[in-house]
Amino acid sequence: MAAQALHYLTDEAGKPEAVVIPIARWRELEVYYAQLRRRGEVLEGMQSALLEARAIGAGEQPGEDLHDFLNAL
Repeated sequence: MAAQALHYLTDEAGKPEAVVIPIARWRELEVYYAQLRRRGEVLEGMQSALLEARAIGAGEQPGEDLHDFLNAL
């Protein structure tokens, strides 16, 4: 458990200023946050697509047919 110990850096008054964590834990956190970012990007894309589909369905913006969509790729 000592390998996972956090080290707190404080100022002269004892107020915490920083935390030092083991590199293995840092790497785990990097992977975790990268996954969260990708999940957020997917959810934002889905939300955008839903709003666009609603606008097309309501006649507020033109739709795109499959031929145009495939040609844009």
